[in-house]
Amino acid sequence: MDSLLPFDHQLYSLYMDDMNNSQGFYITPSEDGSALVAGVRPVAGDHSGDDHRERAERAARFAVDEHNKTAAGEKDLLEFHGIMNLNWQPTVCAMYYITMQATDSDGEPAYYEAKVWEKLSSGYKVELFRPAPYCLKRIGN
Repeated sequence: MDSLLPFDHQLYSLYMDDMNNSQGFYITPSEDGSALVAGVRPVAGDHSGDDHRERAERAARFAVDEHNKTAAGEKDLLEFHGIMNLNWQPTVCAMYYITMQATDSDGEPAYYEAKVWEKLSSGYKVELFRPAPYCLKRIGN
């Protein structure tokens, strides 16, 4: 389990640089696996993150569905293909920062960022959905 980050000015400064530059979508993991209390953190590459990955995939599919409901036309519809990068923040339930691959109606791959709040009693709420300004071109984390 992740340990909590002691208040270290250098580590906090690096974390805040990541937060300010990526809005939570790309956070550099600490060398020792520690995390800031209630801070955004990468989902671990091992099996400990499986539950978050499953829940985040449902959240990503929900975000694409919500986008498709408000799409201007058939050309703007997307199909979810996979999560490229995943961060999460503990809240009452969880806030997911998802970078995903989707295809448009022409079958062209595109990359999107979705910030989705998993609420304890009422499901998901899409806080942000936009084209990804930067994305590692591989599925997985």
